[in-house]
Amino acid sequence: MFSIVPFAECIARPDEGERKHWLIDHLLAVKAAMENRLQRITDDTVIILLAGLAGVCHDLVKCHREWQKYIRGKRRQGPNHAPEGAFLFSYLGYHWLQSHKRWPEYAQVWLWLARDIADHHGALKSFGDKLWMKNGPWEQLDLPGIAAFLQQSYPDFVVPELSVAVLRQWATQLEDVQDEAAETLDEGRFPETGKLMRRLMFWRELTTALIAGDRFHVAPIIGGSFDQAGHERHDRLIDAFCHSAGEAALTAVRSQAQRQILRQLAADPLRRVYTLEMPTGYGKTITALRLAVWLGRQYNYGKVVYVAPYLSILEQTSSVFEQVLNEPVLEHHSLAVLNDSQKNKPEYEAETAEEEGQLHDGQLVMESWAAPIVCTSFQQFSKALFPGRAQDTLRRAFLTNSVVIIDEPQIFAPESWNVFLHGLEAAAKLYNLRVIFLSATMPPFDYGLSQENRPGRLAVAPAAKVERYQVKQAGKMDEQAIANYMTGYLSEQAISQAVIVNTIADAYLVYQKLAEKVDATTLKLLHGMMAPLHKRVEIEKIKTFHEQEETKEKRLYVVSTQILEAGVDLSFHHIMRALPVLPSIIQAAGRVNRNFSGAIGLLTLMLFLRNGAKNTRGCIYAPFLQKLTDELLQQQEVWQESELLELIKEYYRRMFAHNTYEAGTQAIQAAYEGNWPELGQKFMPFGNEDAYRLPVFVPWQATAEDVAFFPSHFVDLQRRLRLETPEQIYERYADRDYYTGMTFQEKKDFMILMNHYVINVPPDLALSLVGRDAYIEKRIPCLLNKSDYHPVCGLAKRKVEGFDSFI
Repeated sequence: MFSIVPFAECIARPDEGERKHWLIDHLLAVKAAMENRLQRITDDTVIILLAGLAGVCHDLVKCHREWQKYIRGKRRQGPNHAPEGAFLFSYLGYHWLQSHKRWPEYAQVWLWLARDIADHHGALKSFGDKLWMKNGPWEQLDLPGIAAFLQQSYPDFVVPELSVAVLRQWATQLEDVQDEAAETLDEGRFPETGKLMRRLMFWRELTTALIAGDRFHVAPIIGGSFDQAGHERHDRLIDAFCHSAGEAALTAVRSQAQRQILRQLAADPLRRVYTLEMPTGYGKTITALRLAVWLGRQYNYGKVVYVAPYLSILEQTSSVFEQVLNEPVLEHHSLAVLNDSQKNKPEYEAETAEEEGQLHDGQLVMESWAAPIVCTSFQQFSKALFPGRAQDTLRRAFLTNSVVIIDEPQIFAPESWNVFLHGLEAAAKLYNLRVIFLSATMPPFDYGLSQENRPGRLAVAPAAKVERYQVKQAGKMDEQAIANYMTGYLSEQAISQAVIVNTIADAYLVYQKLAEKVDATTLKLLHGMMAPLHKRVEIEKIKTFHEQEETKEKRLYVVSTQILEAGVDLSFHHIMRALPVLPSIIQAAGRVNRNFSGAIGLLTLMLFLRNGAKNTRGCIYAPFLQKLTDELLQQQEVWQESELLELIKEYYRRMFAHNTYEAGTQAIQAAYEGNWPELGQKFMPFGNEDAYRLPVFVPWQATAEDVAFFPSHFVDLQRRLRLETPEQIYERYADRDYYTGMTFQEKKDFMILMNHYVINVPPDLALSLVGRDAYIEKRIPCLLNKSDYHPVCGLAKRKVEGFDSFI
């Protein structure tokens, strides 16, 4: 006969000296946290009561005899408790609603909360997952003690009988009850996609209330926001930064543009969404920051969330924000996230640390965006809107009253764009957000935002006398023709030239031909199969190329994939671009004569044919968008900067007239009807371009010259962790005892350092480099043969037959 632990004596976490963490205290704290949070957004007392009951039930089954042994260190693993907690909530919540004649009116909320409890330490699943409905180990719980606790917590509620027999009987009824609740999800009552999304966002606010209440009771976190004094200080700092921006010819134009934008906002200050449309190079990021500070001063917004498509843009902007505002910035992106070795473990085992409050508060700060300034990626922000795991909802915990700046939105895949807008609009209303989109090539909002939330347009056209570049077409070219064209382009102004092609293989072949014609010290190659640290070093070298005494009088040649098109602050006198689609052309043009120095720059467009035959444009871009681009460009032979910005509007108009991309909204309906993973696990900001990749650690050998260009944060991490070489880093990674013994912050710093050498590689190439067995032994294997990584070309030289990538 086993002994049952009295409910009043159960603990939620291990003792800390004399301090006891009673389970009752934890359940009541989560109940109160959920009720308090939801009272800010709804006055529906039934929803608030059900949410509080969910907070009580979520960890209720931690009173299980074996779980109490586990938490006291008497066994290595405890039984799962989340499904049984959902089961008890379903029983108690259903009977409360029936006794108060509120079923089926609140059956939907009941179903949402039961699903949340079942999932509160893992993936957010669909209603079709019914594991939580199974009978539980009720005979190992102090059911009389639980009933007494519930009656004391809810004195006005006649707690239904809690016995093994009754709960077993409930298990035979539960599936029918859930089906009855699911029938209330009649999407016909909400025919508009926007209404469906608002309901879904409210559901995930219930999830946020549960997860935040649970995690923050273990490790209290304060979100932080700026007050009026902070906004006034930031205003002065932005002024000082703008006045010290240098003597560039475009400085006065940028200053005038910023004042014009501020006047437009002040004249129309109450919209939820704005577009900030400024030509590339006009300082739109600083202008957006100025707008956020203005909104903070006028309407008490206390937080800025900056969202970017690529790590290069994100880190660059984060650095600018820190420099301008003299404030720390919380970065949340792929290199700031721990190596998720837990993914290879069974779900319960993987979540043990998370469940028992062993997560370091530093991780909670990062995952909950608990800082006044956050810089994050499209992927991470999308997880805030459409969380895949319960933990992802923490990003919403301190989101209220934020100004959200979304940079380069045209990079969203068209099939994802409208779904993203629906989610963003609903979140903006729920959390009182202001949203500012930044781009010189703004995609349309007509199919994603409702009429009442159409963006306010804040825009400046290029100054009449500031035409920085023109665009011409040069017909068909192969790699040899490009090399001949660039080396034959002898304009005195063109001391720096670049060619942007569509695939890594194309870039490598063009590089080879140019290497036969120019000095190797004047030729650079950039693409996605380079170690991140190597790539950053090369970009910094390009920036300073003409500042070095030995290269001051030389011409610079850069061969690149689309890396140069967004987030890289480089300027060239002449760029050649393999024909892409129109938004990419305009982004590439934004790197021509960026600072308006000297004579007008030139963007030369050509149809690239690899080896004179293969048109690789189709490897990346849809046929209709290629055709549309060509039809528009053929209207005239030469385009000026100001003319292209008008042309892009026609491009998007025709693009969405051809395909409104509304098929993605079917995922919203599916999620509303119970299949949440259609959004939480399948939504991808970059659509089908998110090809499956495998990580490879590449011990890139930096030269003494390279070290001088290392990013300062990388050098700081090296010094802090006392790791100087890539070999030392990987040796530590392979030593699991070393890794396990680190604190959370040390693990985070270590993985950021390590990921500077990690390349995500197509599977065929990855397996040819490290072998299949390496991925069985280690999540991130090390490159076997160092000679496979070329000191200039990276992994491009080891490309496989037919391998094409645009990253």
